[in-house]
Amino acid sequence: MTDLEGRVAIVTGATRGIGRAVAGRLAERGAAVVINGRDPETLDAAVTEVGAIGRAVGVRGSINDPELPQRLVDRAIAEFGVPDVLVNNAAVSAHYGPLLDADRGAFERTMLGNTWPALALVQAAVAAGMGPGAVVNVSTTGARRVHPVTGPYCASKAALEAMTEALARELGPRGIRVNAVAPGLVRTDLARILWEGDRGPAEERLVPLQRLGEPDDIAAAVCFLLGPEAAWVTGTVLRVDGGRFHVGGEPADLIGVYP
Repeated sequence: MTDLEGRVAIVTGATRGIGRAVAGRLAERGAAVVINGRDPETLDAAVTEVGAIGRAVGVRGSINDPELPQRLVDRAIAEFGVPDVLVNNAAVSAHYGPLLDADRGAFERTMLGNTWPALALVQAAVAAGMGPGAVVNVSTTGARRVHPVTGPYCASKAALEAMTEALARELGPRGIRVNAVAPGLVRTDLARILWEGDRGPAEERLVPLQRLGEPDDIAAAVCFLLGPEAAWVTGTVLRVDGGRFHVGGEPADLIGVYP
């Protein structure tokens, strides 16, 4: 497919996991991609791999850097033109455990890191002339249900979803669609503590489709929302979790039990 030919994309946190899978799919579909990551070696490797498929450049930096959004937009313009596809994938999770044990610093880093950089990137792109175009923010199913050990992360993603809906309304007249995907448990480094070891098989048994997600599962959904097939879709959150969201409301003895 080359239905994104001529598009200029920025993908944050794109050197591994979901972001890397998204960058590769975008290149396959014809988009020029600005890849962001913090580690220079993994960034260079991702640019080389994606560049073998299509056009790609890298911009090193953390989403905690307030200047990163503008640098990403400036690099996109210098290399390819005004960006019209944005994927806010980079995320922060600075606390793991009960909310009562969370300290203010970790809470603030998580809340701010998963909301403001996404908005700042949209602001910078729109100021540069973006539109028409599409934005996808990467959320989590935890934004809509309780995950006891990742409270700040889930709260920050709930805020991101609210922001997604508000931006969709605000940017619609410019021809800019804004959506989000909400992954379930995916085999990424960020979520490793939730699936490594014996936890993985136990979690798989709870998923109606009987497996955990892979980065490419989420990338496929992201690219659907960015592409022409979703031309009349904006302000929505697409849950991609193998059906796991629907497990847990039944009686205790039936949780994870299938006929």
